[in-house]
Order: sequence, then C-alpha cells, then structure tokens
Amino acid sequence: MTAAASFAAPTTAGPGYLVGQVWPTARWLLGRSLFLALWFWGLVVVAVTAATVVVAVVGEPAISILAFARHGAIWFPFAVFITVSGAYLPVHVAAGLTRRSMALGAILAAAATAVVYGVVFSVLLVVERAVYSAAGWQWQFFDDLSAGAGPGTFVPASLVTSLVANLSGLLVGMAFQRGGGWWGTVTLPVTAGPILLVSALFAADTGPIATDTWFGGRGLSVPVAVTGGLLVAAAMAFAFDRLARGATVPVRAT
Repeated sequence: MTAAASFAAPTTAGPGYLVGQVWPTARWLLGRSLFLALWFWGLVVVAVTAATVVVAVVGEPAISILAFARHGAIWFPFAVFITVSGAYLPVHVAAGLTRRSMALGAILAAAATAVVYGVVFSVLLVVERAVYSAAGWQWQFFDDLSAGAGPGTFVPASLVTSLVANLSGLLVGMAFQRGGGWWGTVTLPVTAGPILLVSALFAADTGPIATDTWFGGRGLSVPVAVTGGLLVAAAMAFAFDRLARGATVPVRAT
C-alpha cells in the first residue's frame, strides 16, 4: 500500500492540513526509510564485527573499522531520497494530494531519517571505541574528523551531514524530474555538492588537503560548523519545496 492510498486528506490548506496530508506523507516515507535503515545497519554491524574479529586474530586493530561505513551511511539514504521525486511524486499527486504536502512531508522524513542514521552511527562509534579501550587497542577515527574526535564532534557531524545528504537526495531527484537528464546532471555540483561542503566544514587535523584547501589550515569549531551546515540544509529544503510545488507530473494514456 502506498502512502497516497493509506489515507484520505483535504486538498486545501486549513486546520487539518498538516494532520491530513503532511504528517501521513512524512510517516509513510519515514517508515520506508527506517525499513531500509534496519537492513543497512544490520549488515554494517555484522560486517564490522566479522572484520574486527579477523583483524584481531591476525594482528591488532589500530583504526576504527566502523569508520569505513560512514560514507555508506551518507550516500545510501541520499540515493533512497532521490527516488521520492521521481517515483513517489506521481503517485502522491494522482491521489489528489498536493505537491506542497509532498514537499513538506518529504523534508520532515529526510530530517527524521538523518537523526536516526546520525544517532545510530554515533552510538555504534561509542560502542566500538569502548570495545577497543577494553581490549587495549588504539581507536582512531581516520576519516575527515580528527583522530582524537570525541562524541562532541562526531555526533553533530554525523547528524548535520546526514541531514544535508538526505535533502540533497531530494533536490537531485527534483532537478532531474524538473529539468530532465541533461539539467539534472549539469546541476549536480549545486544539488549534490553541499554534501562535500558540509563534510569539509567539520574537517580538522586531517592534513593539507582537507584543511588548507578549504579554511587556510584552520579547522572550524563545532558550533560554527553546525551553524554553517544547518544554513546549507535550510537553503536546500527551501529550494526543494519551491521546485516541488511547480513540478509537472507525466500522465500516461490509458
């Protein structure tokens, strides 16, 4: 059952608009995202556990193995939310629901999914670091965060980066839906590029490529990076909402 078929809602804004259209849309999209997240993180836990055991048998782990899953946790939901604009929008509109409710519901689902991915990843990192400490191993987060980064750094970094990635997925899908393959591809630096930009905002102590290129060798403080990331996310949400409200839905002849 699709979201559009699971509820009846008013087609004009009013007191029941949020309850009638936006929340059910967000709830359905979030449900599908959480189902996929369950599989994703389940496979990650199994793979990381097996890899840790193997490395511990042949030597001694020196870096976070879970860190290898970070980019997957960013790009997998990004890809999932691309499909919302192309696959879900026609069904939503065909059921008599508004493009506005689709846009707002998708944004809410993207934000909630980001919280889930960010929290799960952060909790697993804390667990992994505790395991390393108990075993007497050195734990380093080798990616674009400092090797000595604590929860005060990688928790907000995970949350904000996941949020921007999910909104970027919505924006990429809408760009292809509105402009076709050519414009969708040409605008990728604008629609998908913010993921790399926000990742760079949290980069610190990772060498000349990450810090010198972007910020003259000075890593940004966490509050500044979070503020910058949230501003980028707000701009992307606004752009997606504007584009979605003017989207045309192809009608197939019967």
